[in-house]
Amino acid sequence: MDGYSKAAMMERCQDDYKWSFLGKKGSVREVEEERVEMMSHLYENRQLFKYVCMVAFAEHYLMEDDDDWNASKAYETFKKQKEMQPPNQPIFGGVVWDTWQQDDKLPTLYKEKGIDYVRMHCNFGDGNIIGGAAQLTPSSNPLFGKLARAAKECQVNEMVPLLLMQVPWREEDSDDYFNQAMKSLADELQFAGVECKQVILETRPPIGISAQQEEGLSTIARQELGFQTGQNMFKSINTAFQGTTIAGFCVAGGSTKGEFPTAMQDDTQNAVRQGMRSCARDEWGYDVCFWEMGAKLMLQPKVGRLWGHNGQAGRDAARELFCVNARDMADEIRDGL
Repeated sequence: MDGYSKAAMMERCQDDYKWSFLGKKGSVREVEEERVEMMSHLYENRQLFKYVCMVAFAEHYLMEDDDDWNASKAYETFKKQKEMQPPNQPIFGGVVWDTWQQDDKLPTLYKEKGIDYVRMHCNFGDGNIIGGAAQLTPSSNPLFGKLARAAKECQVNEMVPLLLMQVPWREEDSDDYFNQAMKSLADELQFAGVECKQVILETRPPIGISAQQEEGLSTIARQELGFQTGQNMFKSINTAFQGTTIAGFCVAGGSTKGEFPTAMQDDTQNAVRQGMRSCARDEWGYDVCFWEMGAKLMLQPKVGRLWGHNGQAGRDAARELFCVNARDMADEIRDGL
């Protein structure tokens, strides 16, 4: 939820939130300070954590304070809420490890800050870069081995790895890419000695059609497509891991940004989750698939715009909307179970 790079954070604050009160040429530092203040205020809400159990932070939100401002204020607010949670309702703090491809060792900062899970993004590129699904093998692509070793490093430091893999997903042969990527990942995780029952996976689903084609389908057709895709995904994961359960899976929905957004329709994405859940309940006895409530669903532009207007009243309204968005999504999840 809070895993933005500094560049992405600037874009969202200026373009989506319309923070004109900082001036059109507000410095990066000014925007960073305001963003940290906003997120800290949003997390200062006991009701929010009835609906949210995991929050991943960009690494710069964990940095030590300097003389002028508290860069880690939002994370520290979350951590305070975490410590107040009852034992039967824990919440977990994560961090986005951007340099896992270059660094062999997990930054010591993560352990010092009490991080529970580590999110790593592995983008294999489009079909032209990969050269076809058959090339997604450990021998052809060293990223699988690097990702597995990074996952092992997380577990050695008592943190859960959350592995986000990105392969072609709207192409006709997207199933082939997904199946091969899962097999190669499972093989390398086993080779690295990773405990797969303590791994969370995340990918975009191999939907096989363009965003425009998906939008043109009827609601029923989108739901059928999503449900079947989710079932196929679970079967692929179950086969790749040879029946070994994983801790969880998150369906990434694509991007809402750019001239041609790739994001899935909400009903399609929900159906993908339901398809995975239906198989997981039968095969593994639990709902493996969870919901990522990020910028698209919780931290909507309206939240940031409310924050920037009407002083304290606007700030409190932003916090209330943030919580309402979480509650509405939680209700939708329960309704689908």
